Amino acid sequence: SFRLTAPVPKSLYKEKSRDTMECSKWKRKVFLGGSCNPTTWRQEAAIPFYKKKGITFYNPQVQTWRPELMELEAQAKESAELLLFVIDNRTRAVSSMIETAYLTARGRQVITVMDDYNSTEVYFHQEKVTSKELDDIMRGRQILVDLIERNALPVFKDINTALKCSAHVLQKNVPVSELGKEQGAVPTKYGFLKVGEILLQLREAFNSMNTSSDGRLTLSDICLAHRSCMGYTLDVNWLRKCGHWDDNDTYSFEEFCCILAEYHSQKKSVWKRLLDIARNVLPSGVSHNSMFDCNKEYDSTFDIYLGGSCGDSEWRDNIAIPMIRKYGLSYTNPNVRTEWKYKFIPMQVANREKCRVLLYVITGKTRSLSSMIEAGYYIGKGCKVVLCVQKMVPDTYIGGEKITKAAADDYNRGRSYLIDLASREGVQLFEDISEAVECAIDSLPERCSITPVSRAGTPQKISRPNTPVKMRNPTL
Repeated sequence: SFRLTAPVPKSLYKEKSRDTMECSKWKRKVFLGGSCNPTTWRQEAAIPFYKKKGITFYNPQVQTWRPELMELEAQAKESAELLLFVIDNRTRAVSSMIETAYLTARGRQVITVMDDYNSTEVYFHQEKVTSKELDDIMRGRQILVDLIERNALPVFKDINTALKCSAHVLQKNVPVSELGKEQGAVPTKYGFLKVGEILLQLREAFNSMNTSSDGRLTLSDICLAHRSCMGYTLDVNWLRKCGHWDDNDTYSFEEFCCILAEYHSQKKSVWKRLLDIARNVLPSGVSHNSMFDCNKEYDSTFDIYLGGSCGDSEWRDNIAIPMIRKYGLSYTNPNVRTEWKYKFIPMQVANREKCRVLLYVITGKTRSLSSMIEAGYYIGKGCKVVLCVQKMVPDTYIGGEKITKAAADDYNRGRSYLIDLASREGVQLFEDISEAVECAIDSLPERCSITPVSRAGTPQKISRPNTPVKMRNPTL
């Protein structure tokens, strides 16, 4: 039966109650996080609104910044009842997006505003953003929105609506997840439901009945596959009425999803909605197996998730995968073999949350915005994360485009925030990719009992200490 409860990532190390730190008596109700210079949303919208409502707030944007303000900002952030984060369209907002993902994962009351770009011509620091970089930024935004909505939190496009909703949350003492249309929010119902998880269940049922070499099922097999994942049999009379019943016909996985979606369209259920989406997730002619690289069946728990930089980066094929295979461990590789599309996100999340260790490699030759957002989120969740971060160097070429100093500074600020976050949360952090992969392998509890295999196929006795990944609470 289908349970309306959010799945727990296999990499979750230890759930910990996060009591806010004891702060001084000037506790503020709202923390004004998000994009800073050259934005003016705090001065023009947020501060006048909260002053009028008599709601206290902390503004981290100051004219003269001093190092001692870091501790004050951290205290204000921890003690605030509500965190307002604005991701504007005038800055890259790299650090702000990573921080929003992290705080959302921690279960904090976060209201996020994301300003759309008004045109295809976008400028940061008076430099025109290329179409390739804009695609990277948009991908990061889409992934952040998905992660927020998986926690049943709305994402706003209008700051004035968000401000009104924040006042409602504070004055009525209701959680952000319960904001509805009457407050101007677009509610996220069942935000934790994983369409990717449904696809994997359907794929598992399909594969269990597939005994032919062409990867197709007869209608008798489809009835059995449906029963294995739904618990009851397809209506044979409906199949005949729709002209589907023919002993000589065979059907692909995509056609199997279509038949189920058509059948369940008669029912107003969660399954019906999910199957409708699943029917449209897989592009025509592209199967789930051909998009993602795994060395196990999809119904399995994987050992290591190979997250991080994609694009021109070849660290997976050249370093990580050979090392992991040497120890006979399983992995999943999110680097898609076709053009990345938004509809891939649910399947990537489903695979990621089946992994016991999340390895994120942020190279200096990619922007890696999406990967940094994901890493921040799963650190906040308390998952077992191993991180490798390399700083970006100005004048580096990414996808044939030269990275300016201003752009490199923005992405490096995001890297610095992620490094600081990992250090505070006790996550193992590296600059060398091989060392990070070794740490991910060593963090698996049974790694010490695994004997690596040489290229000739003969076991090699190599002894390395089994050092677990340091998390925020090492006590099991």
